[in-house]
Amino acid sequence: MNTVIGKKIRLARLEKGYSQKNIADLLYMEQPSFCRLETGMREIRVSELEKIAVILEKPVNYFFFDNAG
Repeated sequence: MNTVIGKKIRLARLEKGYSQKNIADLLYMEQPSFCRLETGMREIRVSELEKIAVILEKPVNYFFFDNAG
C-alpha cells in the first residue's frame, strides 16, 4: 500500500475542486474503490495512475514523491 501516492492524488484532486465521485466516474469505477486508492487500502495500477494524472493535469512522477518534508 502506498499512502504517498494516495495523498498526492487527494491533494491534486482538491486543488482542482473535484470530489471523489467526480474522479471515480471519469475512471469508470465506484466511489468507494477510488476512496481505497486515495487511502492506500488498494494498490493502484499504472494505467489508473496515468488516467488520474491526465484528469488532474499532473505529470505521473508528481505522485511518487512526498515534498511535505
